Amino acid sequence: MATDRFCRHSITAFLLALNLLPSAAARPEIIPLRTSATFSAQSPQNRWSVPIKSPDGSTAYVLSLEPDLDVGHHVVTLELVLRRPGAKPDAPNLFDPTGKRHGLQAYDFAADDLAPGVQKAAFGAKRTVSLKSLGLVVRMDVSKATVSPVSAGNYQLDALELQIEVDNSNP
Repeated sequence: MATDRFCRHSITAFLLALNLLPSAAARPEIIPLRTSATFSAQSPQNRWSVPIKSPDGSTAYVLSLEPDLDVGHHVVTLELVLRRPGAKPDAPNLFDPTGKRHGLQAYDFAADDLAPGVQKAAFGAKRTVSLKSLGLVVRMDVSKATVSPVSAGNYQLDALELQIEVDNSNP
């Protein structure tokens, strides 16, 4: 009996201690971010990225625009990419960590989709992506998109301007 009581008390104390420790899987809170992202095919400096900071000042994530080129080296899509700091360039985009999503996504800015105008694009000018597993919400507003034809029915991105907000999702 004394052994049973000791085991119960030990297990209870262990479980209480676990609750007091910070969770290793806890989502880092971020300092809300409002920023502008611009791309120009004419600019040699066409890579855009910005750190997303945690309250302690460390970088929690890095947000960037990455081009997808066709065989003629035209930028046909810009993808908004979210990665952990220090991640390799080929690390999964946290918007799609499994890599199983196919087709156009709200974080993709495809020239062919934007050719008829931003308002007629599949996701429109204002887009929102909720990342529940990370506790984040990302809002994008396409303020400018300029495309030009590269062949019959195919376009390249010449310029893109986005307003981006990243925030902690509401509990």
